[in-house]
Amino acid sequence: MTGSRGTLTGTHVTGHAPCWGDPDFAVADGRWKTTEDLVAICEPVLYICGHCPYRAACIRQVVPAKAGFTGVCGGRIWLNGVIIRALPQTAPDELPPPVIRKACGTTAGVRAHRRATEQMCPKCRALQSAMAAPSTDGQLELPTQP
Repeated sequence: MTGSRGTLTGTHVTGHAPCWGDPDFAVADGRWKTTEDLVAICEPVLYICGHCPYRAACIRQVVPAKAGFTGVCGGRIWLNGVIIRALPQTAPDELPPPVIRKACGTTAGVRAHRRATEQMCPKCRALQSAMAAPSTDGQLELPTQP
């Protein structure tokens, strides 16, 4: 979904947000050719999301991952529903809640949460933290999968 962003039936959130109606937030395909072009269009307006109280509600309303959204939504720059940049103050709890899958607790589960652009379940969050933790000899220690 690219182009103009409108409110959904029965919702009002984005109509009150400071980005409402600004074409630089929902970027039409014809305005960019490369990812760098998209970032150049979106980055100057991304700061508007910084203190916006509607970031989480914006993500719930636009549903960028499922809609294949391209533009700025919820303090993040999206390209076809995938986050390519985010403000430092964005929080994982602004994303939709996790779907629990059979793969949860494995690297495949972590990847599934990322692909769905949702929060990590507790098992995957723990695995992700363990994967990022350096071992005592300074090397990254990857846990074994169940």
